[in-house]
Amino acid sequence: MFIIYCNMNIVLVSIGNFQEYILVNIKQLIYLGHKNIYIITDFKFFEYFKEYVNNITLIKKEDLIDNYEFENKSNLDNNFRNGFWLLTSCRFFYIYSLMKLHNIENVIHLENDVVMYYNCDDTLMDKLDHQYIYMPFDTFSRNIASIVYIPTHNVLKEALDNYDFTLHDMGNFAIIQKKCNNIQNFPIYISDSTNNNAEYNFVTSNFDKLGYIFDAAAMGQYLGGVDPRNIAGDTIGFINETCIIKYNTDSFIWEDNKPFIIINNNKYPIFNLHIHCKNLSKFTGDIIPSNP
Repeated sequence: MFIIYCNMNIVLVSIGNFQEYILVNIKQLIYLGHKNIYIITDFKFFEYFKEYVNNITLIKKEDLIDNYEFENKSNLDNNFRNGFWLLTSCRFFYIYSLMKLHNIENVIHLENDVVMYYNCDDTLMDKLDHQYIYMPFDTFSRNIASIVYIPTHNVLKEALDNYDFTLHDMGNFAIIQKKCNNIQNFPIYISDSTNNNAEYNFVTSNFDKLGYIFDAAAMGQYLGGVDPRNIAGDTIGFINETCIIKYNTDSFIWEDNKPFIIINNNKYPIFNLHIHCKNLSKFTGDIIPSNP
């Protein structure tokens, strides 16, 4: 039995560190027509969002409860980049708190360096099975929570109840998916009935149902390069070593400020790009990047 919802709620998280590129993300969401945009952030960062205060709802991290006491219990590295590994996992526990406290359902969560190109109400609402969390996986054992759909806080709770505090977020949900059976894939490539590779079929599952390709990280890395803190210099054309899909064999075009991938002479829409290089402005508005 499916639950019917009215609108998507977009949730971004900026805690511990303020990442300026989140503002480009917000601008793109507003441009796409999203109305319900929530930003979980430290109260000290509120001033950075003043340009968009009439279009977003700011949620003080301090007003939310970490029901799982994740920050206290986790032994993840809290020193690398001012708590990067801790905070990437911690966000899900604050999203859970927000959804439960304010009875928010039907959430799309984006990482701050992810650009979306479609309005979720118009494109995903009727295609998702609202009993499941959705996120992209690029191998059997690795998820990348660049874009995540969460139907209710109860569904998220089932996942978080099985969260391993010793693992970072990219390793957790692949394990939880097998334990709980409440996580589905956002496909990172087209399906292919002639392909007998089980891992390929796994990472592309739900393409026929959803009709869009979702970027975990590798597409955005190929088109824009990687975070310059990881590798200095021009890294456009970077091929992710872990992702089983290698996007350098395909070409990309832009139409109406939206990216498409050309596979076997057919054009497919890309729902989002994970702009790992952090230059989100290059991938929004009228500035269209060239192929690597």
